[in-house]
Amino acid sequence: MPDRLKQLLALGLLAALLEAALLALRGLHPWDVNLVEAVAVSWAAAGVYFVAVWLVFSWRETPRGALLVVLVAAAIFRLTLLPLPPSLSDDLHRYQWEGEIQRVGHNPYRATPADPELVRFRPPVYERLPGRELPTAYGPVIELLFRLAARADGLLAPASAGLAFKLLSVLFDFGSLLLLVWLLRLRDEPPARALVYAWCPLVVLEFAGSGHNDSIPIFFLLLACALTLRASAASGAALAAAAMSKWLAGLLVPIFFRRSSAQLRGAGWKWLSLFVVTVVLLCLPYAAAGSGLFAGLLGYAAGWRNNASLFALVAGVTGSDAAAHGISLAIGGGLVLGLTMRGTEPLRAALLLLATLLLVSPSVFPWYLTWFVPFLCFFPSPALLLWTSTVLLSYHVLLEFSALGIWRYDPELVALEYLPVYGLLLWTAWRASAVPTISR
Repeated sequence: MPDRLKQLLALGLLAALLEAALLALRGLHPWDVNLVEAVAVSWAAAGVYFVAVWLVFSWRETPRGALLVVLVAAAIFRLTLLPLPPSLSDDLHRYQWEGEIQRVGHNPYRATPADPELVRFRPPVYERLPGRELPTAYGPVIELLFRLAARADGLLAPASAGLAFKLLSVLFDFGSLLLLVWLLRLRDEPPARALVYAWCPLVVLEFAGSGHNDSIPIFFLLLACALTLRASAASGAALAAAAMSKWLAGLLVPIFFRRSSAQLRGAGWKWLSLFVVTVVLLCLPYAAAGSGLFAGLLGYAAGWRNNASLFALVAGVTGSDAAAHGISLAIGGGLVLGLTMRGTEPLRAALLLLATLLLVSPSVFPWYLTWFVPFLCFFPSPALLLWTSTVLLSYHVLLEFSALGIWRYDPELVALEYLPVYGLLLWTAWRASAVPTISR
């Protein structure tokens, strides 16, 4: 049997095993009720995924048809979980609320679910709704898409309520996968390496399973990367769309601007003009909120503490959240400055910045990690790949929350999530810096 055929068969077998794990996961729904079993099956899926990643990166020559297997399997994985209502997060109910109030003329940057005049729009899970006292923390692009999804949702059967929002998430998710294939080809790298994102169980679980909206800014961020590789000033508009989806992407503006200015030979004003114009146009539908555009974001940033690692360590040692915030901001700001001054390529810079910010963040939900997974297609990191599976331990908070309404993380389980990741990061760094001695 030819080696290439063996490689394709191995890839197909791994796809079948991963699909079997997802079918088992589907059978355990709702996952918050069967949390221990759901996490165990997800880890089994992650084990298959790690083998698939190793296989694809071990090939000297990619067999013909490998990319087709990756894409078809990715679509099947997402379709397996798409019909299920979310059970690990109530964010989708918040999305529906924000879309629905826009249909009747309310501004999501001024209204909150707790507003007495909006009682009739409250979902049945209102008491579990995140940030009931705060306006939205999302950007205008997401809110505009929520408005469209709410209209589509109203056309579906009541039993399928919320499906339009999950479809929105998955469509942008699959769009990101296609962009990764394009990016890999632009860099003359095997496009089958898009498997790192396409088959990642965490990505499938959080987008197809829970319908999180992070797939939207990820799509526009990858589009900005692709357009930057093509030396197109339009990358400014794409990055603006990413930043106006979720504000986090705005931290990458100096890095992209410097890179694009160099590529455009001093005509960086074109890139900057497209960025600014796009930001203004996207904000116009919600301009009545004024500075309220950032009220929800600031409210969440000030009060939310979830599954932190280095932030929690610094806060515990200093006895001050303010000190932990200051150190986190200094690390993030210093890294942005350093990457900008060095002219680091956007793909590498995005991975370094996003991963570092998550390690020092006061709030780390599992779906936040989906931001750096696409960049592992180009710069695979064993530690970050491992984190995409260990982060599922953070869902243990749902056990007490579902039973008693108490949101509390177990320090031992948080340590179990992070210690292998930091250990592998340190070991990888040591290996990279080790200089072999030359015997005389």
